[in-house]
Amino acid sequence: MRAQVRIFENGNEPSPRRAFLQRLAAQGVALPAAYFALHRDAHAHQPGEKYDASPGNAGRKHIVREFAEPYIELLRLLRQAAEIEHALMVQYLYGAFSVKPQYSGIVGSGLPNSNDLFGVSAMEMQHLRDVNSLLVALGAGPSLARQGFPFEPEVYPFEFNLEPLTEESVAKYVYCEAAAGSIDPGQANDGDRHFLARLDRALGGNARPNHVGSLYDAIIHTLREYIAGAPGTEARLAPWLGKLENIKIEGEEGHFQFFRRVFMATHDGFKGRDDAWSRSRSDAAYPSYPLPVNPTAFIGEQNLIRNPEALGIAWLADLHYWLILLLADASYSENSPDYAALARIQMLGPFLSLARHLPKLGAGVPFDPLVTGYGPCPSGLGRIEFLTCMVRETDQLAARLKQRLPDDYPIGLGQMMLGALNDKRTAYAKPPGRAS
Repeated sequence: MRAQVRIFENGNEPSPRRAFLQRLAAQGVALPAAYFALHRDAHAHQPGEKYDASPGNAGRKHIVREFAEPYIELLRLLRQAAEIEHALMVQYLYGAFSVKPQYSGIVGSGLPNSNDLFGVSAMEMQHLRDVNSLLVALGAGPSLARQGFPFEPEVYPFEFNLEPLTEESVAKYVYCEAAAGSIDPGQANDGDRHFLARLDRALGGNARPNHVGSLYDAIIHTLREYIAGAPGTEARLAPWLGKLENIKIEGEEGHFQFFRRVFMATHDGFKGRDDAWSRSRSDAAYPSYPLPVNPTAFIGEQNLIRNPEALGIAWLADLHYWLILLLADASYSENSPDYAALARIQMLGPFLSLARHLPKLGAGVPFDPLVTGYGPCPSGLGRIEFLTCMVRETDQLAARLKQRLPDDYPIGLGQMMLGALNDKRTAYAKPPGRAS
C-alpha cells in the first residue's frame, strides 16, 4: 500500500525561510520558543493547498495538505518522513556495501558524520529515531514500515531503488538532499555551472525529485499550527521545532555537500582518481561492484537471488535487519535504552558481517520488508515473546549455515540475546514496587 502524499505541479504561494534560524540551529542554540513565536500567526493550510508552492518551485511537484485537522495531518506527514528516511538509509547502506576496497574512504567506519556513506547512513538512522520519537511524543505509535523496492513515494517522481553506487544513483541523492532552489542553474556562479550541467546529464530527462527538506518544511509548519491550537503543549512540543530544523540543515548542507563531492569524484576517498565514474563498469578501477538492483530473498518474487549460497546468507541478513527494526520499535515504544543497545549490537555485529560478505558472492542485503510489521504485539510481554521467536529463528538458520558464514560472524550472539530478553521478561513479571 503506497503512502499517500498528494502532489500538484504548479503553485504561487510563498513559503519563506528564516536564514538566521538555520544558523542558530546549526550552532545548537535553543531556538524553539523564538521560532514558535515568530510563526504563531502563520497561515493554516487547508486540504488541497500546497505547502511549498512558491514561485521558485514552479514546475516541481508539491506536497499537498490532506486533512484540515493539524493533528491528523501532522501524523500523516511524520509517517511519510519516517518511510522516506528509512528508504534513504537502506539505499545509502546498499550503495556503501557495493563500493570496492580501494575506495573505502568513501564508505567510512560508521560513526555519524557527513563525510562518508556509513556516517550519512548513521545520521539517517538518527533522523528516523527522531521522527519516531516525535510520533510517540504526540501519542502515536512508531513507524518503521517501508515499501518494497522499487518504491516511488508520490512526492518524488522517481523510484527509490536498491542499487550499487554509480554516477546516476549519486546524482539522485545529490538532488534529494539539496535545498529547494539551491541547484537552480539560473542562480549558479561560474564555479557551480560545470557541476550543475553534469548533474543534469546524469539525471537525464527524468522528472526532478522533490527535496527531502520540503517535507520537513511541511512538518514544521503543521507542528506550529498544532501547538498554536492545543493549549498546554508548547513547553513539551516546541523544542521539536529546533530538532526538525536541524534534521533539515544536516541534509541540505552536510549530506548535500558529501554527495556532491562523491558525484564529482573530488572526495578524498577517490585518492585523486577524478575520472573514476567515466570508466567502464567492468573496469577494475570503477568505484563499485555490479550488484543486482532490488534483489529479494523471498521465494517466488521477481529479482530473487539465484545463487543458493548467497540466497541463504541474504535471508539470514534479512532476519538480522528485521531484528534491528523490531528492537528499534520496542525502544521507541517503551523509551528503553536496553532495546536500543541490543539493536546496535545486531547492527554492528552479525548484520555488518553479512552485509560485507554478500558482495563477494555477487549479491547484496535485500532489505526485504517484514510482512508482520515491526510492532505486531503491543504489550511488553507480547513484544518479548515475538522477539524471542525471531532470535531463535535467526540462531537456528545461522547454525545450519555455519560453514558458509564469514569468519567475523558472531555465532554465539543468539544465546546472549535470548538471555537479555529473558531478563526483560523476568522484570516484567515482578509485581510493581517489588525489590529485586
